[in-house]
Amino acid sequence: MELIYQEEKEVKPVYDMYQKIFEDPEEFAKYYFEEVYASNEVLLAREGQKILGMIHLNPYHIRTGEKTYTLNYIVAVAVWKEYRRQGIMAAMLTKCLNDMHQKRQPFTYLMPANKAYYEPFQFTFVMDWEETMIHSMNDSDKIIPAIQQDARIVTAPEEEYDRITIFLEQFMQPYQIYTIPDKQYLRRLSKESQSGEGNLMVYYEGEQLTGVFAESFEDDKVYIRWAYSTQPENMLNEIKYRYKNKKIYITEGNLTKGEKIPKIMARITDLTAWGEILHGKSDFTFRILVKDPYIKDQNGVYQFQCLNHKISIQCVDSSKENACKEGRSDAQEWEDEISIDELTQVFFDNNAGQILKQHEYLKDIVPAGPIYISEEV
Repeated sequence: MELIYQEEKEVKPVYDMYQKIFEDPEEFAKYYFEEVYASNEVLLAREGQKILGMIHLNPYHIRTGEKTYTLNYIVAVAVWKEYRRQGIMAAMLTKCLNDMHQKRQPFTYLMPANKAYYEPFQFTFVMDWEETMIHSMNDSDKIIPAIQQDARIVTAPEEEYDRITIFLEQFMQPYQIYTIPDKQYLRRLSKESQSGEGNLMVYYEGEQLTGVFAESFEDDKVYIRWAYSTQPENMLNEIKYRYKNKKIYITEGNLTKGEKIPKIMARITDLTAWGEILHGKSDFTFRILVKDPYIKDQNGVYQFQCLNHKISIQCVDSSKENACKEGRSDAQEWEDEISIDELTQVFFDNNAGQILKQHEYLKDIVPAGPIYISEEV
């Protein structure tokens, strides 16, 4: 078996495998292969010309504090049924993780169909999605929405995308890590919505842009995400009126509160890169042995140092785990040891309370959460 990145993208065998395993609606699959597959990386496990498994790495621009990275969203992890439980998925994931490490990408992320597939690879949940279902207005309702205030919901014109990006960025300010809603992202979001018979929509009151959301439809249901407004109550009423007699499902945004459901898992792929993301509460220096069973070059003793709130993370000794190729020294002592998934939880500030009790020295690190990632592919 060989593991190779698809260079000349032959769509048909990958498309056939994708649809056979994931059974996406035809219009969505068409969108995915025209818009996402065209610019992603696909790792294939092959024997000769036969594809045994695949992983898609979909690039997104992610803001992390003051830096912007192009990071991989892992999707479409698949192995043909007759080849499962032979270590193919593990081999593919291991190669992807090590390749990301070599590119100094600080982390990768995914939305698991089953968390049990990814926890052994040191992925851990880092973000919950708030999801809620609200009832639209019925034909018999007498409530008149904000139309009398010259309010309207219309399809977002592409010439407004720069303005929409600026509008959405203001709602991203509470987040330390988020997907940048730039023009490229908005074009893709619009086309994804169109594959579900919807679109990217904007809400105006007069000539003032006061809201944005993406819509898609399935039977008597409408699904809404990226729903942000400076007048959330008004926009929510307009949405209820617009989708009369439909069930409205809203994910994230600021229109309403919902049930928190763990959705996004992540994993550190280059520990040293986090020195450019994290900050410290006060000056400190400590050394810990980091154990990473899949990225061998990430095993070893790391020195965490904070001066004037700026953090550096360097591998100072690799002799214990035969890794960490750079920054070697003769110093072999460390104060503690920790796994890479535990560090991921601490860095993203997700359910890290028990870990911080066990490793109190990590409390001086200001975590990078909260985060906002709402992609499905």
